[in-house]
Amino acid sequence: MENPCKPPIEEKLYSCPRLSDASGKIDSAHAEVRQVECGKGFGLFGGKKSAEATPPPLIPEEMAPPPYSDLGKKAQDVFNKGYHFGLVKLDIKTKSASGVEFATGGSSNQESGKVAGSLETKYKVKDYGLTFTEKWTTDNTLSTEMAVQDQLVPGLKLSSALNFAPQTGQKTGNVKAAYVNKQVAINADSDFRADGPIVSASAVVGYQGWLAGYLAGYDVNNKKLTKSNFALGFTSGDFTLHSNVDWIGNDADDQSGEAHYGGSIYQAVNAKLEYGIMVDWFNGGGESDDKENSGDGDNGGSKTLFGVGAQYQLDPDASLRFKVNSNRQIGLGYQQRLREGVTIWLSALIDGKNLDQAGDHKLGFALELEA
Repeated sequence: MENPCKPPIEEKLYSCPRLSDASGKIDSAHAEVRQVECGKGFGLFGGKKSAEATPPPLIPEEMAPPPYSDLGKKAQDVFNKGYHFGLVKLDIKTKSASGVEFATGGSSNQESGKVAGSLETKYKVKDYGLTFTEKWTTDNTLSTEMAVQDQLVPGLKLSSALNFAPQTGQKTGNVKAAYVNKQVAINADSDFRADGPIVSASAVVGYQGWLAGYLAGYDVNNKKLTKSNFALGFTSGDFTLHSNVDWIGNDADDQSGEAHYGGSIYQAVNAKLEYGIMVDWFNGGGESDDKENSGDGDNGGSKTLFGVGAQYQLDPDASLRFKVNSNRQIGLGYQQRLREGVTIWLSALIDGKNLDQAGDHKLGFALELEA
C-alpha cells in the first residue's frame, strides 16, 4: 500500500549534450555519467538503459584477412598500376538501364604490332547473389562464368567457368570456392584441362594485424606437387609488411623447379604520398614474372632483384608515379582525369643501361571512358 503522505514524484525529461567534441572523439571517461544525468529510467547504481543511450563501440571491427593472392597487393599496385609500357590501350565501360554492365577494351603492342581486344558483359541478380559473366576475346575464345555469393553460408562464394575456342574445339573450365570471415580466408579451385585437372588450395589466417598463409598446387593426373608457397605479413592500415617463400616446379620428388624468396614494404606516408619497396631472390629458373618492376630476370643460377616505387597525388584529378629497379630501369607515369568518366594515362620506361639506344626505351598511352 502506498504511503498517502509521500509526495508524488514528477518525471522530467532533459535534453542531453552531445557526446563528442569538435574533433569527433568520444570522451569515454565521462560518457556514462552524462547518460545517467540526462537519461530516463536508470540511475548510477543500476537500472535498465535505453537503446538510444548505449554509446557506440570505440574499437573498430577487425578486418577480414585477404586471400593468398592479395597478400602484398598494396606494394604490387604501386609498381603495376598506371603503367602501360609499349602499349596503346583503350577501355570503355558502360551500364544499361536494366543493370547489364559492358566492358570493352583493346590494346596495340608497339613492338610486335599485335592488336588484342575483348568484350565482356556482366549481369547481377542481387536478390539471389548471382552474377553472370560472358567474355569474348580477339583470339576467338569464349568464356562464361556463373557465381553465387553469401547464399548457402555467409562469406561463401562459389563460381564455375567454361572456356571454349571454336577454331580448335578446345574446352577448358574451372570450379572455385572461397570462404572468408574475420579470422580466415580459404580458397580452393580446380582447373580442368585436356591433360588432367590441376588443383590448388590456400588459406590465410589473421590475428591483430598479423597474417600467415599457405598455398599448394597439385597435378592430379601426374600425381605431383606443383606449388608449395608460404607467406607471412603484418598490416596496420597505412603500413604493410609482406614476405613469402615459393617453390614452383614440375617434380616435387627431385626438387627440380624454382625457389623464390620475396618481400615487400608498403606505406601511405600521408593522404597524397605512398611508396613501396620490393625485393626478390630467385634460385633455379631465375626468371621474374615482371621484368620491368624488379629486374631483367635472366635464366640460370640465382638472382636478386630490387625495386622502389612511389605515387604522389597532385590533386583529386591528377597523380604522378615513379619506380626504379636494380637493373637501372626507370618508370614514369602520369594520370589525369579530364572530366567525369574520362581518364588518361601516360607512361615511359627508360633503360638506364642503354640511354643512347632508342629501341630500349618504351612509351605507353591509355584512355579509359566510363558512363
